[in-house]
Amino acid sequence: MARTYKTNEATPHPLAIDDVAEELLRGALGLYPTETVYGIGVAVRTPAGVSAGYPRIFSLKQRAETQTVPWLVGDVSDLETYGVGVDDETLRLAEAFWPGALTLVVHASSAVPKALQAGDGTVALRVSRSPVVAALIRACRCPLATTSANTHGMPAPTVFSEVEPRILEGVDVAIDGGATMCGEASTIVSCLGPRPQILREGALSAQQIAEVLGSDPGRL
Repeated sequence: MARTYKTNEATPHPLAIDDVAEELLRGALGLYPTETVYGIGVAVRTPAGVSAGYPRIFSLKQRAETQTVPWLVGDVSDLETYGVGVDDETLRLAEAFWPGALTLVVHASSAVPKALQAGDGTVALRVSRSPVVAALIRACRCPLATTSANTHGMPAPTVFSEVEPRILEGVDVAIDGGATMCGEASTIVSCLGPRPQILREGALSAQQIAEVLGSDPGRL
């Protein structure tokens, strides 16, 4: 059973954040609320390499290791730290919706270890609006590779009490922040081609994306 810290999601307790961050930096697999759903993840200390907890994400979720895990980063500037060839439209989307429920898929820079890149050399980035996530990133001083805290194919939990027992038992440390702020998965946009393409419409609508771009985004 994971060591669990209960805290207010909007104003996380500093001691809980410091303890969990310390464990993540040691290679632990953690569970914590984002503003969308609860996630499981590890600290990404580039260029140190892959956290010992990273492979456990796939076995715990019962998901193929050929899939990748999105990164939660600190601010918009990280888009160009971990992405390369970022165009103006991608930057506009980040400036409009970060922090928030928008995941951007970009070509990975050399700061992203090969083992954490997708097969096509990309990485998915998001700045979360969750105070818990923001505090953990500040304490760790690095991104968090994070995916939803559920068995593959099962619903993603939006309340700590919804986390599957096997998921909670499979992590090393957890933060119980009650209900998440948004309660809906992020919208995923691919920024690899000549124009942004929506891969998954979630908390942000296609209309909201279109208003920033000045035209309707494509869909894949």
